[in-house]
Amino acid sequence: MPGSSFDELLRGEAGAGREDIVIYDEYGPVRMIRTRDWKYVHRYPYGPHELYDLQNDPNEDANRIDDAECQEVLEALRYRLGEWFGKYVIPEKDGRTAPVTGFGQLSTIAPGVTEGGAFKPFAK
Repeated sequence: MPGSSFDELLRGEAGAGREDIVIYDEYGPVRMIRTRDWKYVHRYPYGPHELYDLQNDPNEDANRIDDAECQEVLEALRYRLGEWFGKYVIPEKDGRTAPVTGFGQLSTIAPGVTEGGAFKPFAK
């Protein structure tokens, strides 16, 4: 995946180009783009999707995905997300079809578990 050097930032150089940091993330069939002002979460194949105005709602309490005032921002973020993953995704590791359930964040991952995905929780 692409990255950027932190060299200028670590040397304390002014204007180290960190103003427009964009974070792209993938967790199974969920992809996300986060800018300084907005966060868009896209769940494959059908949602639910999320859009947050981080400047006015830093706790992400109000999902603005259906807000008509935010449609231009939503379309721009969707485009950027699609462009980035279209360019950098490794097809055999594409998370859109991964059998991730989210249990990996709630339970300890069972050692050696391969059947059903790596995120299958321990049996109790």
